[in-house]
Amino acid sequence: MQHHKLRDIVSERNTLCVDPATCVVDVVREMQDRRIGAALVVDGAKLVGIFTGANFVQEVLDIGRDPVATKVSEVMTPNPKCLDCSCDGFEAVRMMKEYRIRHVVVPREQGGAYDVVSITDFPDSELEEYEDELAFEQRLWEEM
Repeated sequence: MQHHKLRDIVSERNTLCVDPATCVVDVVREMQDRRIGAALVVDGAKLVGIFTGANFVQEVLDIGRDPVATKVSEVMTPNPKCLDCSCDGFEAVRMMKEYRIRHVVVPREQGGAYDVVSITDFPDSELEEYEDELAFEQRLWEEM
């Protein structure tokens, strides 16, 4: 199976990056307009968090916070998981499964900017192959 590099998977993306002080309602609207499931929270050039649909449901809707009055920094996931753009998609899938997440941040080669790879970026057939490889790797470790 050919492993795709993350740089190829996320190429030509228009990743949504927002300031920590942005209100949740504005971020959610922009995510809906772009049909994406995550926004990166960036303070200057520093990545400080990721905001996903799950954050919106669990940290805003489920507990009755006002999305107009809530800053994205209050409900984001700080210090998101990152992988170098030279890594294979396999590594991203492994990280997503290990940490039970749906998004991994991919810093661009030419510093200061970021992209996001999502579990939905992998076709079902490719995910099955990755899962088979992960299971095989797990069996090897267990036998050692």
